[in-house]
Amino acid sequence: MAPSASPQSEGARPRTKSSELGNPIPRVKVDLTDDDFRESAYEILLANIGTTALSARSVGSARSKPEKSMTAVAASRMKKALGLKTKTGAYKRTGKARTTAELMRDQMLIPEAVDMRTRRALSRAAAGQASKRTELMLVPLELLQNIPASTFTDNSEHSRWLKRQLRVLEAGLLAHPLVRGDSQGVDALRLRQCLKEMYSRGSDTGKNTESIQALRSAAMTRATRPYNGETDDDILHWVDGYPLNANLYAALLGACFDTVDEGTVLEELDDLMEMIKKTWGVLGIDNLTHNMLFMWVLFRQYVNTGQTEVDLLGAAESQMTEVVKDYKSSRPEQWNLLHAILTTIQSWAERRLLAYHDSFPEGAGSLMAKILSLAVQSAEIIGDYDIFIDKKRRQKTPPNIVLGTVDLYVRSSIRTAFAQMMEEVDSRRKAAEEPIPALAQLAKDTLALANKELDVYSPSLKEWHPYAGGVAAVTLHACYTREIKQFMSGVTALSPDTVQVLEAADQLEKSLVQIAVEEGVEAEDGGKALIREMPPFEADRVVGDLARKWVEERLEMLGEMVTRNIEQERWEPDSLKERYAPSAVELLRIVDETLDAYFALPVSQFRDLLQDLVNGIDIQLQKYATETIGSCGSKDALIPPIPPLTRCKTKKSWFGKGKGEGKSNRSRVPQRKTAPTSNEIYNLPHLCVRMNTLHYLNAEIDSVEKKVRFGFQKEPTLSNHQPSMHPSEETVDSNLYRTRGLLKEGIDKLMEIAAYRVVFVDLKSVMWNGLYIGGVANARISAVTEELDIQLGVISESSAERLRNRVIGALMRACFEGLMLVLMAAGPARCFTVSDASMLQEDLKSLKDLFIADGDGLPADKVDREASLATEIVSLFSLPTNELIQRFNTANGNGKGGAKPSFPQTTGNWSKSDPDTLLRVLCYRGDDTASKYLKKTFRLPKNE
Repeated sequence: MAPSASPQSEGARPRTKSSELGNPIPRVKVDLTDDDFRESAYEILLANIGTTALSARSVGSARSKPEKSMTAVAASRMKKALGLKTKTGAYKRTGKARTTAELMRDQMLIPEAVDMRTRRALSRAAAGQASKRTELMLVPLELLQNIPASTFTDNSEHSRWLKRQLRVLEAGLLAHPLVRGDSQGVDALRLRQCLKEMYSRGSDTGKNTESIQALRSAAMTRATRPYNGETDDDILHWVDGYPLNANLYAALLGACFDTVDEGTVLEELDDLMEMIKKTWGVLGIDNLTHNMLFMWVLFRQYVNTGQTEVDLLGAAESQMTEVVKDYKSSRPEQWNLLHAILTTIQSWAERRLLAYHDSFPEGAGSLMAKILSLAVQSAEIIGDYDIFIDKKRRQKTPPNIVLGTVDLYVRSSIRTAFAQMMEEVDSRRKAAEEPIPALAQLAKDTLALANKELDVYSPSLKEWHPYAGGVAAVTLHACYTREIKQFMSGVTALSPDTVQVLEAADQLEKSLVQIAVEEGVEAEDGGKALIREMPPFEADRVVGDLARKWVEERLEMLGEMVTRNIEQERWEPDSLKERYAPSAVELLRIVDETLDAYFALPVSQFRDLLQDLVNGIDIQLQKYATETIGSCGSKDALIPPIPPLTRCKTKKSWFGKGKGEGKSNRSRVPQRKTAPTSNEIYNLPHLCVRMNTLHYLNAEIDSVEKKVRFGFQKEPTLSNHQPSMHPSEETVDSNLYRTRGLLKEGIDKLMEIAAYRVVFVDLKSVMWNGLYIGGVANARISAVTEELDIQLGVISESSAERLRNRVIGALMRACFEGLMLVLMAAGPARCFTVSDASMLQEDLKSLKDLFIADGDGLPADKVDREASLATEIVSLFSLPTNELIQRFNTANGNGKGGAKPSFPQTTGNWSKSDPDTLLRVLCYRGDDTASKYLKKTFRLPKNE
C-alpha cells in the first residue's frame, strides 16, 4: 500500500477492484502490494531504457534525440491490429508535448521528484559500471547504495522504500529464484541473514557501508548463478523467476490504459510497448509470456471498468489468437501461468454463458460472440494441452472440446431460461384475453424460446457449434417432456383443457423435431444422435387411450339415454308439432353433440376409433328402433282365429229364424283367443307417432352419415369462400345401413300393425261382429266405411305427411284382407246366396271408392291392383253351386282313380283356384245342394 503522505498518491486514478475475477497470477511469498510491484516495475524499466535517457533527465537538460516527441502521434498500428478504436489520448488533450518516458512515468503514477531521485541513482550506478550493460544492474541493490536516507522527506517514507527494495531482493533471489538451488545453502542463508539485519536496522545504507557490501556480495552470488548450462557471466537472474516477474510485468502493462478513461488504451501504445519490451531480458519475459499477460491485462481492464468497452474484449480475443500459436512450446511455469489465466477467463465467461439468455437479454451481438470466443478457446487450449502432454490420451480419439463446451452452455442456459419461463407462465396465461391451460401456454412459450434461440443466439453459437440450434431444441424437448409426462400421468379424462394441452404439446414436439432435423444436417451423423435424444412425448398415445375411454363412456351414456327415454316416452300424438317423439329429437341431439365433440378432439389419426364410435351409434339407434317397434306386438296377434268349417243353413231355414235366434247366431261369432295388452294401449295415434319417429330418424340418418364422412376437415372453396367439406377418413364405414334397414322395416311393420288394429280391433263391432250377419241385405258395408272414414281422419291428423298415403295404403290392404276373411272365415253367423253376389260387388266398390275419395285419395289403379284378389274372391259368390262343386273337385283332384277325396289345407292364400277357398265358398253357400255335397263328401256338421 502506498504511503499515505507520499506525493505518489497525487493525481492517481482510483484503482478498481478485481474481486469478481480474482488474480490468476499467484501471489509472491513476500509481502509486496500492487503499489510495490508498480513502483519496482518502474524502477526496473528506468534501469533498462538506456544510459542516455537516464542522464538526460538526471541533469534536466533538453530532451535528447532518442526519445520521441508525443506532440503528433499517428494512429497506433498495434491498436488497429487489436481492433481497438482510436481515441484522443490524455496527453494529447493537455496540449503538452511529452516524451514516451514522461508518459510512462505519469501512467505508472510516479511523482516527478521520485522519478528524478531514481534516475540520478541509476545514472550513478551506470557510471560506476560503464563497461557493463545497464540491464546487468541489480536494481534494488544499486538504489540502496545510491539513494541516501537524507533524500526522503521523512523517515517513514524512507522506511517503506527500504523495505520494498529488500523484499524485492528476497522475492527474486530467495522466494522465487529462476535458478533453483538449495534454499538452505550457505549463499542462501548468508543472503537471508543480510536482509534480516537490514530489515531490523532500517538505517541509512550508504554506498560503502559494511552491511551494504555484505548484502551486495550475498545477492550477486545468488544472481550470477548460471541457468540451464549458461556460461556467460554477464547475465543476472534476480527478478526473472515466476511469479515475481509476471506480477512486475503485469504492472508495466497496466500503464497502457488512459488514467482518465480507464477503458481506453492510449494512442501511444506502440511507443509504450516498445519501451516496456526493454525489460524482457531482466524479467525473463518472452513473446509467449508477453502475449499471455497482455491478454490477461486487457481482459481484466474490460471487467474492472464496468464491461462497457467491448473493444477491450475483442483485443483480449486477438491476443488469445497469438497465444494459440505458441502455447504448446511453453515451459512448465509458462503453462501454469497460462492455465491460471485461461481458467480465470473461462470461469468468468462461463458464469454468463451458462445462462446467456439472462446475460444477453437484448441479443447476442458482438459482446456474446467475443465472450464465447474467449471461453471456448480457453477450454480448447486447456483440454488440448492436457492431451498434448499425455501420450496415452493422445492415442485415443480426442473429444471435441469446442463442441462439448458450447453444448454445455446451450443446455445450461436453455434449462435456466425454461425454469424462469415456467415461473412466469401462470401470470402470462392469466393476462391473456382468453386464458389457456398452463401447459398449453408453456408449450407456446417454449416454441417462442426455440425460435428466439435460432434468431438471436444461434448465429454466434454456430461459429463454434454448427448445430447449436438443434441442441437447444433437444434440450427444450427434454425440459417440456418432464412437465408433459407428469401431466399425462394424472390425466383421466379427455376434457377440453386436456385436449388443448395435448394439442399444444404435439405441435411443439413437431416443431422442435423439425428444428433438430434441419440443424442436425451439419452434424457428422446427420443429426441421428439429436433425434435419439428426443423420445416422443407420446401425447398421441395418451390421446388415443383417453379418446377410446371417451368413446366408450359416450356410447354407454347414449345407451343409458336410449333405455331411459324409451321407458319414459308417452308417444303422445300432440307431443310435437312435427308429430314425432321428443326422445328421438334428444337422441339425435346427443348423437350430433357426440360427433361434434369427437371431431373437436385431436384424434384424426385413430381411424379405428371413429369406426368404433360409428358402430356404437349404429347399435344405439338400432336399439331405439327395436324398442320402438318391439313393444307394439305383431299383426298376426290381431287377426282372429279361423273357426272350423261347417255346413251353412239353407236360405229357407235361415230366414225362418226369429229375432231371438238371429241374435243367438250373432253371439256365436268367433272371438279372438287373446289380445296383447300392448294392442289395447297403443291405439292408432300412438302407432302413428311411432311411425313418424322412425321416419324422422331415417330422414336424419343422412346428416349423421355426412358428419361422419366430413367431420374432420373444412376449408373454403375458391368460388365463394364457403366451407366445403372433404372426407377425413376414407377407411371409415359411415353407412348406418343396419339402422336404416331396421327403420324402414319398422315403419312397414308399424303400418301393418296400425292397419290391422283398425280393421280387426277398432272396427271389430261393425266389421267382424256386424258385417253380413243376418244376411247381406241387412248388414251392408256402409257401417264399416263410415267408421273407416273416421279412422282415415285420425291417420291424416296423426301421420307425417310423407307417410300418410303409405299408412292409408296399408289400411286399404288390411280392409281388403279383412273383407275376404269375413267372406272366407267369419264363422256360422254368415250365409250367402248367389243373389247376394251383386251386393257384395257393390260393397267392394264402395270400399274401393272410399280410398280413392273422388281422386283426392289413393290412385285408382293402385286401389284396383290391391283389390284384385278381393274382386276375384267376390266373383266366386256369383257362381252357381254346381259350378263351384265342379271347380272344387277339379282343383282338389276328387275322385281320381277311385281315391277318397282329401280335405284341403287352409293356407290363408285365397284365390279362385285354391281348393280351400272354393270349399269355404261352398260351406257358406245357403242352399241344399251345397249342404248335401259337403255332408256326403266330408261329413261336415251343420252349423247350429
